[in-house]
Amino acid sequence: MTTRLIVKNLPSTCTEQQLRKFFEKYGQISDASLKYTKEGKFRGFAFVGFLDEGSASNALAKSNQTFFNSKKLTVEECRPFGDANKPRAWSKYAKDSSAYKRTHGEKEEANPGKSDETEEPAPKKQKDDAKFDQFLEAKGVVVEKEVKLSKDKSAEAKKLMAELMDGIGGDTSLSLIFSGLPSSAKGKNIKEWLNPIRVKAMKIARNEDVAAAFVTFNRPPDVRRALQKDGQFLGGFKIGIEKIETPEPEHEVIEEHGASLESRDKEEETVREKILETGRLFLRNLPYATKEDDLQFLFKKYGEVSEVQVVIDKKTGACKGFAIVEFVFPEAAVAAYSALDGYVFKGRMMHILPGDEKRTKEGEEESEVVPDDPDNPLKAEAKKEKKKKSFKEEKDEQKKASAGKTAHSWNALFLGANAIADTLAQRLNVKKSDLLTSDQGESAGVRLALAETRLVRETRDFFLENGVKLDAFSKPAEKRSDTVMLAKNLPAGVESEELQRMFEKFGDCTKVLMPTEGGVSALVIMGNPVDAKKAFRALAYSRFRSQPLYLEWAPYDVMGATAPPAEDKTAEVADKPKLSKREMTYEEKRKERKNRQQGITEEEKDDGEVIEEEEKPKEVEAEDKKKSSKKQSEKEIESGSTLFVKNLAFDTTDGSLEFLFRKRYGDLVKSAQISKKLNPAEPTKPLSMGFGFVQFYTAFDAKTALKDMQGELLDGHSLELKISHRENADKGALKRKEVKQKEQGECTKLLVRNLPFEASVKEVETLFETFGAVKTIRIPKKPGQKQQHRGFGFVDFISADEAHRAFDSLVHSTHLYGRRLVLEWAKDDETVEELREKTAEKFAGNKKGVKKSKAQTEEFQQQLQIADDEKD
Repeated sequence: MTTRLIVKNLPSTCTEQQLRKFFEKYGQISDASLKYTKEGKFRGFAFVGFLDEGSASNALAKSNQTFFNSKKLTVEECRPFGDANKPRAWSKYAKDSSAYKRTHGEKEEANPGKSDETEEPAPKKQKDDAKFDQFLEAKGVVVEKEVKLSKDKSAEAKKLMAELMDGIGGDTSLSLIFSGLPSSAKGKNIKEWLNPIRVKAMKIARNEDVAAAFVTFNRPPDVRRALQKDGQFLGGFKIGIEKIETPEPEHEVIEEHGASLESRDKEEETVREKILETGRLFLRNLPYATKEDDLQFLFKKYGEVSEVQVVIDKKTGACKGFAIVEFVFPEAAVAAYSALDGYVFKGRMMHILPGDEKRTKEGEEESEVVPDDPDNPLKAEAKKEKKKKSFKEEKDEQKKASAGKTAHSWNALFLGANAIADTLAQRLNVKKSDLLTSDQGESAGVRLALAETRLVRETRDFFLENGVKLDAFSKPAEKRSDTVMLAKNLPAGVESEELQRMFEKFGDCTKVLMPTEGGVSALVIMGNPVDAKKAFRALAYSRFRSQPLYLEWAPYDVMGATAPPAEDKTAEVADKPKLSKREMTYEEKRKERKNRQQGITEEEKDDGEVIEEEEKPKEVEAEDKKKSSKKQSEKEIESGSTLFVKNLAFDTTDGSLEFLFRKRYGDLVKSAQISKKLNPAEPTKPLSMGFGFVQFYTAFDAKTALKDMQGELLDGHSLELKISHRENADKGALKRKEVKQKEQGECTKLLVRNLPFEASVKEVETLFETFGAVKTIRIPKKPGQKQQHRGFGFVDFISADEAHRAFDSLVHSTHLYGRRLVLEWAKDDETVEELREKTAEKFAGNKKGVKKSKAQTEEFQQQLQIADDEKD
């Protein structure tokens, strides 16, 4: 179902406003266009586009065969240009219809020089009657005989016409030939005769008997008015006025859309070649509600999209109807053009054109060549040396060009050591040197770390109060905002007004979030994506005061709700008294059973009451099966669980390969895929490469299938199977390591990673003693080197509250000697059983087998526990 409808049998008085008002009750309208002829006559039908398919299908179902101003409407689905089910055109106004060919083709063949219907009809010509002329002569009336020089076949007339047209060329659509003029006629006489029609230029050729003139006018209306004087008299001579006959091109066979088959093929080939050069597509006739995400989702199925740029109106913030899509591989752009040109997108027929190469100022500068100066060759060499850039400048340019394209997240709360010292000295109204030196012998690195911790805490509190979701920065965001950016590495004393003025040079800057007393970083919110991108490109890595400015696109949900409300809900749930099994409903019992299987809830006390188990309805059983299959699909994939399938037929599809393996192994198969390549002849239909991959969940299932399915026939080909050693792309492996991997509980020991090698035990103790009494500090050292530690340590506090206070203060962004401290809760000391298992694994040598048997034993014990609970 498309989002565009064709509405037929509309009344002749229908307007676009009335049509929109009639259809707006079914959904948001993106386009409404009434169709007219060249003369301005309404053709009785229109096209209506909706933003979503649901609104279009609702309008089709409810408005078809209804009445609109006493007219019964016919509403149908509008087909794209390349659709095979598109109905054949029948109207005489459609160029690809037989009625149009009959109406226009026959007329053009019979009268190739005749004007079209749009032009005014030529005046009726008087018939020459010899008897009528004799009757007039008998009555004494002088008969004026018409003299038409252009149609006279005599040699003199041809010679006069050749003399008149000599040297005339170019566009002659506003010019006319006047024939039959008196030989004594002058330009002044012709202008007076044509008055009030204004003449632009005139050329006259004459012989002994008659004269002819080539007259050019300023406007087409003047030409039409001059043609109406054809057959009138000037000085007793009947003047003939006619257009210049230009040879028309031979009529080609009209195919679909009014273009010949040959010219269309040549045009398509030219377009494809241009797209293959640039890899860019220019989209037009887009709905005004188009967003970048919509186009990204539509085009990503044809290949990797590097950039989508929607042209928007700065006043309204809406799309202007144009966009540019750039692909990483030009072949993908050709495939997208072939599939989506003429596609109905949100109610509008999208038109795609090849995009031009992106213009870059840097490329133009590099292409400039310094001209050689023969008089002063040293001057030319000096100019060339100035053009050369240093390695640092080239590296800065590369950084600026790649800004915003990196997928990783930087530390949102980072602040340089110099900015920390400046900010704190300014607040305390002391000198910078006094801040870093201490009479008690404290380290400058520890003092800076504590100062940074204080500033980071203030910045966090400010952002949380303003609704900023700081958790979005702690993990890599798959989706980035296109209007919100994070400005970092700000020097001391920067105010939000200064940042706002700097960003307002590039467009509307709606808000700048930064602590009033000077912040670590700031969030800049722009009004629209176009201005935001312009500001990002111009200011990223640019010099701001005395240091570079770092910009990063914020995560998409950075302005979302904060986390505390969710904690309140869990606290409320925890405070509720536990219900007994007799008081629970069936749904609550089923949910509790499922949670107990997954190990989510704690063990409940046995009430000692026997409850008969209710029978499950069939619908619930079906639901459980669906959930179990969903759980199966979310299982982790082991390494070595992929089969490489060779010797496939070229017409074998992914579905047939997957069906062959699922027929025997069912849900043990995750997916099956055949490798394909681009088809140059038809980009929309890729070619099979004759091999593929079948993905299982476990390596054991893959090895079983390797033995059982070796040599199996599929589409007449014997399959050859091997274990594939390609790595599985795990999205979780790319994620940043979370800091809070273990809940604190009653733990008082912290594991501190990424300690600087120059930091001493005393400095670490001084840093952590600020938050509570430290029991012990242990920093392992490298074997054989007593002075060099291994870069991590353990800090044990006396109480859990003090440990929690230190963790919350230092975990966000605290640097010691330029290295960020990474804190985790340390594991509890190993029990005797864990030491025994560890020793057994070490000497048995089969670690995987021991782990597997242990997991099986735990699962078996859990199932026994569930069975005992259900009997109760």
